[in-house]
Amino acid sequence: MEPRGTKRGAGKIEAAEPQNKLPRPAPSLPTDPALYSGSFPFYRRPSQLGCFSLDAQRQYHGDARALRYYSPPPTNGQGPNFDLRDGYPDRYQPRDEEVREHLDHLLRWLLEHRGQLEGRLGNHPLLFSGEVDCTDLQAPSSQPPTCYVELKTSKEMHSPGQWRSFYRHKLLKWWAQSFLLGVPNVVAGFRNPEGFICSLKTFPTMQMFEHVRNDRDGWNPSVCMNFCAAFLSFAQNTVVQDDPRLVHLFSWEPGRAVTVSVHQDAPYAFLPTWYVDAMTQDLPLPPKTPSPKD
Repeated sequence: MEPRGTKRGAGKIEAAEPQNKLPRPAPSLPTDPALYSGSFPFYRRPSQLGCFSLDAQRQYHGDARALRYYSPPPTNGQGPNFDLRDGYPDRYQPRDEEVREHLDHLLRWLLEHRGQLEGRLGNHPLLFSGEVDCTDLQAPSSQPPTCYVELKTSKEMHSPGQWRSFYRHKLLKWWAQSFLLGVPNVVAGFRNPEGFICSLKTFPTMQMFEHVRNDRDGWNPSVCMNFCAAFLSFAQNTVVQDDPRLVHLFSWEPGRAVTVSVHQDAPYAFLPTWYVDAMTQDLPLPPKTPSPKD
């Protein structure tokens, strides 16, 4: 009787080759909100380190020339009656959809301002690049970002159910954007079907959660930020190879975990050659951000 795991040979007995090991599962990050409940993580709000502007032709300028001032309409009891279509056919300049800007403008700013970058979530230092709508001269502090105002529009709502959906979904997105950047207020204009802003409402960023605090299906800031910290740790532990041509693509679908796949070069590579050369060879910065078409 031959022992299990052997096979006959030409005059000799050989041990059977072991079966192939099961492939290691791809790394993933669970997204169940219950896993991220708890106390709010340490978060140091960012301070502004600098700014840049894009003109109508989307050319880069290393200053705040495109910043505008917030000037609300008079509060005389009447609606603002802003026509969102006014000037649209004459002044609106559509973007060239064939040009993929990626992070080019931010990378140029980084090369111009090499140095300390402040802002932290847990153990993770952070650098944000956020589009600013306007600044409020009447703000309690003139120090950015506390003087900034975020402008939004949304359709008019006429029922408690519509407001409930607005608080659960759209207000979450507004909170995430403004909280991370330290913008204290979001001014929302509510539009009618004809495209006119009929009313304005200011949503202080730090009070947005109050609209869903008692909603079982609402969002929770602690869950959001704990998940954000967990994702940053997941990305840090996953991306360990320093290669500008290597891209780790993080993907998510509703109800599933965050997964990651690895790609080389196009179509996912986004670091331009001029930036990689400047960082690795200490080359001078080009006089302007090269066009992605170049």
